[in-house]
Amino acid sequence: MYHSPASSLRRVVRFARASTFVRRLICGAIGLLLINVSWSAHANVYATNIRFTGSVASSSTNVTVYVPCELSYISYLLNEPASAGVTLEILSETNSVVRTIEIPGGAPGTLRGPNTVVWDVKNDFDDFVPLGHYRVRITAKAHGYNEWRQISDDFNPGNYVFQAQGIAVNQNTNSPYYGRVFVGNGQLGLNPDFEPGDRLGLFKFNADGSPAEEGSFATGGWPWSGTGTSPWKIEVSDDDYLYVNDWIGGGLVLRFDQTLAVNSRQLVLRADNRPNGGAANLSGPFITGTGLTTRIWMADVTEGGTGIRRWAVTGNGSVATNDLGMTIVPVGTNSDLSLYPFDLALDRSNHIYAIQQIEAAGDPAPRVLRFPAYEESGTALTNADWRIGGGDNTMRGASGIAVDPKGQYVAVAFKGSGTGLARTGGGVRLFSTANGSDVQTLTPAPYHDHTDVAWDNAGNLYVCDNWDSVWRVYSPPGPNQASTVSVDFLNAGEPPIRPLLHTVAYTNGQFLFTLRGRTNIFYVIEGSTNLQSWIPVLTNRDDCATRLIVIDAPESRRFYRALAP
Repeated sequence: MYHSPASSLRRVVRFARASTFVRRLICGAIGLLLINVSWSAHANVYATNIRFTGSVASSSTNVTVYVPCELSYISYLLNEPASAGVTLEILSETNSVVRTIEIPGGAPGTLRGPNTVVWDVKNDFDDFVPLGHYRVRITAKAHGYNEWRQISDDFNPGNYVFQAQGIAVNQNTNSPYYGRVFVGNGQLGLNPDFEPGDRLGLFKFNADGSPAEEGSFATGGWPWSGTGTSPWKIEVSDDDYLYVNDWIGGGLVLRFDQTLAVNSRQLVLRADNRPNGGAANLSGPFITGTGLTTRIWMADVTEGGTGIRRWAVTGNGSVATNDLGMTIVPVGTNSDLSLYPFDLALDRSNHIYAIQQIEAAGDPAPRVLRFPAYEESGTALTNADWRIGGGDNTMRGASGIAVDPKGQYVAVAFKGSGTGLARTGGGVRLFSTANGSDVQTLTPAPYHDHTDVAWDNAGNLYVCDNWDSVWRVYSPPGPNQASTVSVDFLNAGEPPIRPLLHTVAYTNGQFLFTLRGRTNIFYVIEGSTNLQSWIPVLTNRDDCATRLIVIDAPESRRFYRALAP
């Protein structure tokens, strides 16, 4: 396969990054670790991966803790340290707060990555809570920065992806996969057997950049071509599906669940859905709606093509056979979309944002445009609310676009024009959604080819830097906090009357085991040498569901059982 000079130079940079990583590890080993992690002091922090552990699993996602006396462990993950502390609020079935746990910044429970907090199943008055279902609301707080700041670590192994072409984040707060980051690698790297980021396909990460629980890499069972555009752009829908564009032969769209399971794969947009006599070259997608209201939005990058196109899905989640969609924003002399769209995004008010990939110096065509929300009347949009970038050589090769969840900023990734260090006009830019005014240039190095951008629900910006073969995260300025309510619930319940014996041990001539059963009930412990004749050994009654049973060890083998009244 042919590799451009820029691609070859990128490998050299990658090896340099690896050497720097080794030097950092050595420095950390001799007491300079704080220098290495100072970049992550504050951020737009939020909690994900909230889980309970209890006495017994009552389903695949929910557990039961027996009261009184037993403990529940609440685990969660923070994308960054909560420098201003974490508040856990235990919520009843009516969403009333029954217990509040405050953890100051810097203490265990506020650290980047996995955290665990113990709850004794009591309320704020030190009484055991009534039996029922409970959830937890975790509010993480940070002092923030004075400016936009990178909060990810380029040397984290999970942040390396050889040719990151698409990135997306699950913004669905009602999802067990909330905060999950997806990155597509469009080209096979040098060492796929040893370097995970060199593998061709899709990656899944937690919000802190660690691998997803079921593993970080998957192909979804699809034969990605690895030509740099397969896989291409990716998006997460509001109903927890991952949509991936395979930009080969005009553009296909596939759908997966959040684990990228092979049996979840569905071909949503196919060759028979390609308009303009099959000549349309479809880049994207962007996804709106859920279920039967799901709409697939694509950009036809054919010059003079069909512009911005939209399709509806059928009951099986795919576009109907031979459905060619409808044009929402056309291309041509009567439209502000003068050449062709390269990527698009919508905000929560359904305003449409598009980019045109202009590389020629001084080209007057706009680079970024916003169109009004599309009305279902069927009238195509031709007049943009605003358009920017015409003739601006600092915005060349627009490649990806995304709008933050509050509708305040639109981020654009520019690949630039040229090759290697001679590339110009690359970077990531932020603009105001209100009027397109310039807000921030996040990556001033113009020779870096940035391919895509995405936002999480807390307002952090994710970018793909193809020059460095990494994906990065940037935090907006200012103090911040975000609350996450657990999807799973914890059931505070009574243990069954039928007792359970477990955890056998032997010490100092005694057998030790535990009995788990109903509180304040007399259980009879019986022993037998043949499993036929049983004799009482002791009687137990306790205020706690799980209690320790101690029996003098007999001289010969003996079996034990517990009987409920």
